[in-house]
Amino acid sequence: MRTIQITLPDDPLQSIDDERLASLAREATLVRLYDQGLISSGQAAKALGITRWDFLDLLGSYGVSFFDDTADLAQEVRDARP
Repeated sequence: MRTIQITLPDDPLQSIDDERLASLAREATLVRLYDQGLISSGQAAKALGITRWDFLDLLGSYGVSFFDDTADLAQEVRDARP
């Protein structure tokens, strides 16, 4: 597993302990990587130690859809017809 280091301001984060902050940063990073199509939901879930379904539920709290919003549904329907 890779380790990265980030620098954050102390003032607004003093009430959050380092372990919780690291957990939130890890979660947000994995959600963002998923949102950008860089990792799968299964990979993100595994990295977080949760089920894929729990990860898909987590996406909603970040405002991220697990549907492919870029897909052209009308074109897919046309392509599916014989």
